[in-house]
Parts: sequence; C-alpha cells; structure tokens
Amino acid sequence: MLAGEVDLGAPPGLVAQLAELAPGAELVVQPGAGHYPWLDDADKFTATVSTFLRFQPR
Repeated sequence: MLAGEVDLGAPPGLVAQLAELAPGAELVVQPGAGHYPWLDDADKFTATVSTFLRFQPR
C-alpha cells in the first residue's frame, strides 16, 4: 500500500493499520506527498509502482 506522507484523507498511520489486516501487504510512504502522490512527485510515484509491479510473486 502506498500512502502520501501528508495525506489528510488517508494518513500513513491509518494506511499502516489497513496493511496489517492484509496478509503480505507492505506499506510505502511517499515523502512530501499528499492524497495524489502522482501529482506531488510523479517520478517517485512511478518508481515505487514500477518496483512493486516488477517484483510480484507469481
């Protein structure tokens, strides 16, 4: 799961609690990002999502 560091709608603490409920879930917090991390830092968001997609177990 990906959370923006300063997201007021889905704050990292809440997303961390959700991640604990999903087996195998991992939390990544994008520094300086709000609710739309792809707008706040598109390069960081793309790198994070690309890494996630590359390393999915089959």
